[in-house]
Amino acid sequence: MNGLLMAEETVSKPPNRSSRRRAKSRAALIEAARETMSVKGVDATTIADITEAADLGFGTFYNHFKSKDEIVDAAMADMVERLGDEIDELIAPIEDPFFAQIVAWHQVVSLTVAEPIWGWFVLRSSKTLNMLNEGLMVRFRRDVEKAIKSGDFVVSDIDVVANLVGGGVLSLVNARLSGVIDDAQVSEGLALLVTHLGITPEKARKLIAKPIPSL
Repeated sequence: MNGLLMAEETVSKPPNRSSRRRAKSRAALIEAARETMSVKGVDATTIADITEAADLGFGTFYNHFKSKDEIVDAAMADMVERLGDEIDELIAPIEDPFFAQIVAWHQVVSLTVAEPIWGWFVLRSSKTLNMLNEGLMVRFRRDVEKAIKSGDFVVSDIDVVANLVGGGVLSLVNARLSGVIDDAQVSEGLALLVTHLGITPEKARKLIAKPIPSL
């Protein structure tokens, strides 16, 4: 019994100064990597560039990451998670669940267009789908399930719809960055994707014609 209490006390014990310093250094490296790579590109950015931008010693990098590839993955995962949190906050006040989804996915396309270096990296990374599934798509499924229960969405298979929407958004990002389509066509594409949730194309187009709030 005493051993159990000691274990519980150990678990609940707040992180010490060393742990906080380590977490702060890791966060600084990830942020520096994201910012540096958004300017120089992923391939051109060196570990020295990252540590200099983070104002940390070169050796500190290897206390947290084994390679540049590892911090690239961490930076992208951090970006996806942060974007998900910001989108959640943005769409929380929106009453129409269809419009909320339009706004959410519009932010994803807008971000990649605003930061094309990261946009191309996201498209080319073999881990993109896993990160989307673990980050944005978990939130998407949560919102869809809620809207189904409230009777707003008509979805027969959430797994199929999640793959259609997620893949569709990535396709729109690719086409937009390639210059194959323009912003108006992106809007049309998003409207059509939302029809998978049980709304007519006409109603979806009316929603996407409304002013879309941004982050």
